[in-house]
Amino acid sequence: MIELRISRESDVNSLKELYKACFDESDEALELFFKRIYKPEICYVVEDGGQIVSMLYFLDTTVNGRKAGYVYAAATREEFRGTGLMNGLINFAMATVGAELCVTLPASDSLYDYYRRIGFHELSVNFAKAGRTELEALAKPCETEDVFVNGYCGIRNRVLKDNFLFWNNNHINFAFDYNALYGATIIRSNYGYAIAYEQEDVCEVSEFICDDANAGYLLSDLLAETKAQSFVFRLSPNQHFIHSEPRRFAMVKYKTDFRPENIYSGLTLD
Repeated sequence: MIELRISRESDVNSLKELYKACFDESDEALELFFKRIYKPEICYVVEDGGQIVSMLYFLDTTVNGRKAGYVYAAATREEFRGTGLMNGLINFAMATVGAELCVTLPASDSLYDYYRRIGFHELSVNFAKAGRTELEALAKPCETEDVFVNGYCGIRNRVLKDNFLFWNNNHINFAFDYNALYGATIIRSNYGYAIAYEQEDVCEVSEFICDDANAGYLLSDLLAETKAQSFVFRLSPNQHFIHSEPRRFAMVKYKTDFRPENIYSGLTLD
């Protein structure tokens, strides 16, 4: 018999098993997630005959102060796919917490089509490309003091202003450590932060949180910590220190008339 429910502490081993069966996740990253983020009440499961066959983690967030959720690690056992379980589970999670919208980041092009079929809409994020020489011209060296992570939530809120997924200090701290496990360079200063992945001659900056007035200082730190000659930035619509253009990124499902035109969905666990 199919049952939709909130997870329990006793489900942890089964959840980890399904997680590893469906995602290419390192043991260290998986354990970090369960130690720092997982709570029974944020995980929703479908159980069939005593076996967990589908799951998702509905991470608490807000958009402009309104209740929202981020769908993370949505997974269904292969033999149960295509039966509507995930759509039902997403709706169940949204109704349970009273979320007005939820956002997710599809892992493949085919999943964009899937989420579109179950009522999601595309969200864009601004992407910018620049060479090292161009960034050197914008960079401004500055001596700064170290900051503790509890300052970054406020910095992020000030930079992004509105129409973005709010993450608390715990989530931001987790995101730094999670990305570092996969080789990211984490740059922290008292004017912002950046998460950068350097592969060969290209550096992908998955989040660059700094207001335009101080962007040159954070760029200086980024250049000092990397050797790449080409850079790709993921930016919010109100960051203008460099030319950027919108590109398909995450997806959103609405449950009420609260429908911001575009929600910045950076700092996802991708």
